[in-house]
Amino acid sequence: MSLQPPLAYAAQLGSGVTFTEVEWCPLQAVGPAGAMDQIDKALTQAHDVGFTLMVKLRAGDCDGSPPVTDPADGLSKSPSRLPKDPELYREWIDTVVRHYARRGVHTWAVENEVDAANFWAGSPQDYTDVAKLAIATIRQADPESFVLDAGISSSGYGVAMAGELVDAGRGAEALRLYQAYYSRRQAGGSSRFPAVADEAALREVLSGERAVVARAMITANWALVNDGLVDAYQLHFYEDPAVLPNVLQYLDNHLDVPIPIQAWEVGTAWPGADYSETHHAQEVAHLVGLLLARRISPVVYLPLAFTPRAGKEQVFRGLVTADGTILESGRVFARLAAAIAQSSSIKALNTPDGQLVGALLLGPDASLAVTWAAGAEPALHDLPGGADAALTDLNSRIGLAVTAN
Repeated sequence: MSLQPPLAYAAQLGSGVTFTEVEWCPLQAVGPAGAMDQIDKALTQAHDVGFTLMVKLRAGDCDGSPPVTDPADGLSKSPSRLPKDPELYREWIDTVVRHYARRGVHTWAVENEVDAANFWAGSPQDYTDVAKLAIATIRQADPESFVLDAGISSSGYGVAMAGELVDAGRGAEALRLYQAYYSRRQAGGSSRFPAVADEAALREVLSGERAVVARAMITANWALVNDGLVDAYQLHFYEDPAVLPNVLQYLDNHLDVPIPIQAWEVGTAWPGADYSETHHAQEVAHLVGLLLARRISPVVYLPLAFTPRAGKEQVFRGLVTADGTILESGRVFARLAAAIAQSSSIKALNTPDGQLVGALLLGPDASLAVTWAAGAEPALHDLPGGADAALTDLNSRIGLAVTAN
């Protein structure tokens, strides 16, 4: 697929943030130069469309083991392992980070979705050791660096939350959450974790190797974060926005340090024939609006466009087509991006009883609200500038006495 048509859409947004991922093991033969060549290409593309680049550093697999396929999306990767030569790995990171610090790249993440089998093959302690080595090296190489954790896979949160509820003796609640969290992927035949009909079946899933390993890696990642080793927590989320409040509450319950949350990977995983482009567009408004209302930024939507190939099913829905045609979801995202760029502040919209029902992007001349009040489809509202005028207009439209804070 040519990247140019989708990138034309990104250029129309005017500004934004994106990332690239680079692995050490495949590049050992060419040393840091290989990583720099890869990052250079991504940096040029990002700068050409007015975007800032962030980088994920992965150790990769130096043993030549076969790639592992993720059942959630069919993506094959070489999962990372603890480097056999930590000093060589450290030197590689040091050289790469020093080089790109001079070019204005200061934001780095260490590894990616270590709860997923196609991204991590070592133990929780191995991940902790790799992360500590990489983080210390990044900070020494660039005093201005901003470092994040690996980010837990979107599908990992379902078993993490359900497992904790089962452990607390709240099996019925765990079952309802698990079923709601994975229903869309399961219906489309692209789920890491199977459908269950009762609590006994859920307990069987949670005691299986895939869930046990995922929960252990998630626990290790929380320990790393709460030890104060990173500057922000990395959120990945691709499910129905209706279950996003559960994930955000889970983060609130576990995040013990006063660091921000950044949404490096968000989007819509919706395989199967029941996909609706119109409903997808509404979900983009709901998803982005909810993250903004919670002061979570940046928000990186993936993928920009689906990359078709023989035998590949579309699981993750893009904003444009491969030929650059802007979809309904892309038009919604562009409206939100334009309002963010022009806004003076972003406020959460709450009902008198404290229910979060929207976000208000305030501008001096024009404002934009996204609302998802119960019983109504998520919607965008063009409003006058200024808080008082915008709220008066919005309350009249939706019939609710919402407040902005």
